[in-house]
Amino acid sequence: MYNRERMAIINLNTNGIGVGYRQSKIKDAFKASFFQIDFSTYWDIKEQKVAGLVNGFRPFKYGKINEIFFLKGGYGNIYKLTRKPDWGGVELQLAYSFGANVCFAMPIYLYVQYPGEDFAIAERYDPAGEHSAVTTLGKGPYFKGILETKVYPGVHGNVGLYLEYGEYNNTVKAIEVGGAINIFPIGVPVMAYNDPKNVFFSFYINVIFGKRYNK
Repeated sequence: MYNRERMAIINLNTNGIGVGYRQSKIKDAFKASFFQIDFSTYWDIKEQKVAGLVNGFRPFKYGKINEIFFLKGGYGNIYKLTRKPDWGGVELQLAYSFGANVCFAMPIYLYVQYPGEDFAIAERYDPAGEHSAVTTLGKGPYFKGILETKVYPGVHGNVGLYLEYGEYNNTVKAIEVGGAINIFPIGVPVMAYNDPKNVFFSFYINVIFGKRYNK
C-alpha cells in the first residue's frame, strides 16, 4: 500500500486552459486527502476576435479590456465509489476541493492610429472612450500592461468524478470531469460593456498523471 501521490494536471475547461500540481496523502483504501495548486487563463463567452486592419498586426478581441488569470490553492478529498481489480480496469471516485483564489487582471493594449497621423502607437484599450473614434490596427505587445495588473482575492470550489484507469502500481493515470466556481467579493472587470464579474463558473476536464510512493 502506497501512502503518497504526486500528480501533474492539465486542465481544459469551458473558459480556458491551465496546469496544476496535486500532492495527495492516502489515508486508507477508500479515502485520500490532497493539496492542489492551479494556474489558468480565462476566456469570456462574449469575446469576439477582430482581425487587424493592416497586415502585420495581430487580431484583437473586441470589448475585452483585461486578460484574466487565476492562481488557486486549495485542500480536498477523494472518496472511492468503486474499486478496480488488481489486473486493471477503471475506478470511479468522487473528488472535491476548496480554497483561496487570486485573480490577476492585466490591461490589454492595442496599436491605434489617430486621424491625421501616419504612425501607430500602443495604448491601453478603451473601446467606450477615445478608441471609439480612432483606427484600431491590431493587438499591442502582450505584456505591455503587466505593471498595471490588478489583483482580486477570492475563493473557489471544485467537485468532480475522478476516473483512474490501468493497473494498481506506482503510476497514476486518471481523468477528472466536473464543475468549478470562483467567487470574488470585488467584481473583476473583463468586458467593456458589462458589469464586473463576481462569479465565474465552468465545467472542466483534468488529465492527471503522476506517481505513488511511500514517505
